[in-house]
Amino acid sequence: MAGLNELAAESWEGTGVVLEADLDDLPPELITRIRAEAIPDPAAAGVAALRDLLRIETREARFKRVLRVWEGKVVTALQNRDLAAAEAWLRAVTERPTFSSEFVAHVQKAFQALARPAVVDDLLQWLIAEERIEEGAAILAALGEPVVNRIVELMAVDEPPIGRRHQVDLLAVVGRSDTRLLIMHLNDERWFIVRNMAIAVGRTGRLQGVGPLRSLLTHPDPRVRVEALRGLAALDADVALPDLVKGFKDDNPRVRQAAVTLLRASPNPQVIPVLAGLVEGGGLNAAESERLVEVIAERKGPEVEATLRRIAERRLGRGGIRAARDAARRALKERSK
Repeated sequence: MAGLNELAAESWEGTGVVLEADLDDLPPELITRIRAEAIPDPAAAGVAALRDLLRIETREARFKRVLRVWEGKVVTALQNRDLAAAEAWLRAVTERPTFSSEFVAHVQKAFQALARPAVVDDLLQWLIAEERIEEGAAILAALGEPVVNRIVELMAVDEPPIGRRHQVDLLAVVGRSDTRLLIMHLNDERWFIVRNMAIAVGRTGRLQGVGPLRSLLTHPDPRVRVEALRGLAALDADVALPDLVKGFKDDNPRVRQAAVTLLRASPNPQVIPVLAGLVEGGGLNAAESERLVEVIAERKGPEVEATLRRIAERRLGRGGIRAARDAARRALKERSK
């Protein structure tokens, strides 16, 4: 077995298992023979060879040597901007591992060395400059936690090489594969980190983010609460409806305004009775009552006019109730023209 290990390692490091050799430099008869033996996908064959080496290698020093080769393969692919190859080499080690459990610590250490800031920053900046973030989704997901952690570090830099908009875009792409990598940062003590993560979670489209975002509705910073509401509405407009109603009762005007805007945009037909309940329940000031009636009047459907008439026919009440009644009457008058 040891002899096989040595032969495989030598072939790997010397000729790339013959698969990476420049065929043009080989004798014609050898080229014909290689092609006849059909290796349709050299990269896949190379990845398979690497996995075999990791499986059969039992000596620690030799195993670590194979990992260094693996790291070089991934970095070279990234430097060549070959995302598919980089992903294939990366997943050769991270997915369905073939190596012994006793070498897990060495693999983790090699992965950390591979995903160092210089490598991650270069990849992220290139994806942004070339507008290929979506194309790089697979490799970002494969790198996973180091990408998220690096972006969090950059958020705290005065002049980061990556702007906030792109930071959020990148996080959302990673979060689509594993939302937990974002959720784990929602308890950060820095409000701006939590805000950015809340935005990213909302853009993942993953319902796993609903619970964590809902927990942010009691966050002490209103800027976080605003993005939590927006994220909930983006993930599921129907599920978010009760949260938007609570947001309208928030003690911060920015949060209340965000709630109104999201309620206005919600396609859920239950928005009309929910808003009517808020208006008729009292406790709102004149401006808030008028705004909600305006939102009701903007919607379509037979229940809209019936709701407006009910509010307009209120005989008693003052303050918010009176303002809502007047607004409903104006809305009915406009609809009758």
